Amino acid sequence: MSNSRQKLSPISLLIVLCVAQILSMAGFANFAVLLNELSAEWSLTSTQAGWIGGIYFAGYVAAVPFLVGLTDVVDARRIYLFGLLCGIVGSFGFALFADGFWSAMAFRFLAGVSLAGTYMPGLQILNDRLEENHRQKALPWYLSAFSLGTAASFYFTGLGADVLPWSDVFLLAGAAQFICLLMVYFVIAHRPPEWDESFDRHPLDFRPVFRNRTAVAYIWGYTGHTYELFACRAWIVAFLLFAAAASDTMVTRETVAGFAALFSLLGMPASLLGAHLSLRRERKQTISTVMMLSVITGSILGFIGALPFIIVLLLAGLYSALIMSDSAALTGGVVAAAREGERGATLATHSVLGFSGGFLGPLVVGLVLDAGAGADTIAGWGGAFIATAAGSAIALIGMRWLLQKQRG
Repeated sequence: MSNSRQKLSPISLLIVLCVAQILSMAGFANFAVLLNELSAEWSLTSTQAGWIGGIYFAGYVAAVPFLVGLTDVVDARRIYLFGLLCGIVGSFGFALFADGFWSAMAFRFLAGVSLAGTYMPGLQILNDRLEENHRQKALPWYLSAFSLGTAASFYFTGLGADVLPWSDVFLLAGAAQFICLLMVYFVIAHRPPEWDESFDRHPLDFRPVFRNRTAVAYIWGYTGHTYELFACRAWIVAFLLFAAAASDTMVTRETVAGFAALFSLLGMPASLLGAHLSLRRERKQTISTVMMLSVITGSILGFIGALPFIIVLLLAGLYSALIMSDSAALTGGVVAAAREGERGATLATHSVLGFSGGFLGPLVVGLVLDAGAGADTIAGWGGAFIATAAGSAIALIGMRWLLQKQRG
C-alpha cells in the first residue's frame, strides 16, 4: 500500500514532518503546566516533581541509541510510527491510571521513549529522502518545529487545564498523537535507507562517533544546551506563578502557560537566526557568543522575581530566546561533521548525551529548590536559575576545548 503513495516534493515532505512534530509533542508540557496542581493533589516534594519532569528525558535517553541507531538500516518511518504508539499509550495511560509519584514516573518515561522515536527519526526521514542541497535548507526548519511543538503544548495544556480535569488534558494529547500516526502512515511512503555493506561497522556500534572529535565537540555543547533548555521549560510556569505572587500581580495559570508558550515560540526564529549566522560566520564563535549571553541572563533571572511582573516576563522571554539560539547551529554542526554511513549513529549519540542533560536539568533545579531556600523565596529561585544557566557555561568550556584539540 505504501508503495502506491506518490513521492512528496521536498517542501511538502518538510511541511508534513513539521506538522507531525507539533502533533507528536502534544503531551510534552502537560506535566510542567500541571505541576503545581498535581504536586498538591499527590503531595509531591519539589525533588519528586523534578524527577517526574526529568524522567521524560530519561526515557528518551534510554531508547534513543537503539531507535535512532537503527535508522541506518531500517526505514526511519517505521521507527517514527513506533514512537507515536508509545506516546499514545503514555498519554492515555497517564490520564487513566496515574495516581501518584511512581505511576506518573512510568507513563512519563514512556512519553520520553515516544520523543526518542519521533524527533531524530523525523530528521532521518528527511536525510533519507532529500538531496544534500535540500537537506541543509530543510534541517533548521525541521529543528525549529520543536519550538513550535513545545509552544503549542504549553498553550493548549494551559487552555485545557482551566476548563477540564487534568486527566482530560492528557487524553487530548493522546488523541493528537493518534491523528499524527494516521497522517504519517498514510502520507509518507516507505523507503528503506541505503546501507552500504562496505561500511565496516555494526549499525549499533557507536565507537567510531567518539573518534570524530568535531562531532563530539558539538554534541557536548548540545548536552549543556538541553540541560539548560529543559530545566527552564520544566520550571518556568512555576517560577512565573511565584513571580506574579511576589509582585502582587493577578494572573491565571492559563495566562502564565500562554506566556510560557510564547517564550517557546520565540525559540523558532531564534534558532533559525542562530543557524543562519553559523553558516554565514564561524559556527564556533556564533555559538560561544550566544552561550555567554545565556549564562549572564539566566544567572540574573531568578533574583528579580519580586520586581514588576512585566520586567520578569521580558527577561524570561529574552532568556528563552537565547537558550534556543544555538540549538539548530549545534545540531547542524553535528550533522555536518557526521561521516557517511555513521549519520544515524552520530545522531543517536547526539541525542543520548544531549538529552541526558535534559533529564538532569529539571531534577537539579528541584534538588536546589529543596536543599536551598525553597520555591517560595527569591533566594531559592536565584540559586535554581544559576544552576540552570550552568548548563551553557559547562557546554561552552567543553566545546571550545574539544574544537581546539581538534585543530591542534
